[in-house]
Amino acid sequence: MNKTRRTLIVNGSPRVNGNTAALIRSLREQLVGEVIEISAFRSNISPCVDCRCCWKDARCALDDDMRVIYDDDFDNVVLASPVYYCTLPGQMLSLMSRFQPQHAAMFILNKPIVLRKKKAGLILTAGGKGNENGTKHHILVFFKMLGAVGYEEHSVMSLNTDTIPAERDETAMHEVRRLAEWLNDDE
Repeated sequence: MNKTRRTLIVNGSPRVNGNTAALIRSLREQLVGEVIEISAFRSNISPCVDCRCCWKDARCALDDDMRVIYDDDFDNVVLASPVYYCTLPGQMLSLMSRFQPQHAAMFILNKPIVLRKKKAGLILTAGGKGNENGTKHHILVFFKMLGAVGYEEHSVMSLNTDTIPAERDETAMHEVRRLAEWLNDDE
């Protein structure tokens, strides 16, 4: 019996019907299996409070929707976000602050958490070209902390949304189809 493929989409956009949402909708329509979406803005995820509980056993003391990510029970992970001022939105960075248990496991306890290897995909939207360059470090850390690989080759960019809405960006929509095909592939 085959386990159902699970894809986690982490949505970094505050806009329910914005450009990022349009690309997520298109991706969701094409994905096989279960899709779990977490919103940096609407899910119940608090920022790290630096209580240092994770320094003892690499577990977070906060009990909220971040558990979906900590449980590591998904095969694919997609980060979908707009770019604000050359980086990810503040709420997305706040969500990422909750990767502190993985950091503590690696660098304080010297016992890295063993994560399932999973496929990674990236969707970025921005009003003007070039703004996405400042996001690279945060994106690298995001996928590293989740044990996800492949986003470099499986990225969707709609970077001129001030002129062309993402849902009318033919290149981005084509790349969403390619991303879905890759995430759906069993290899």
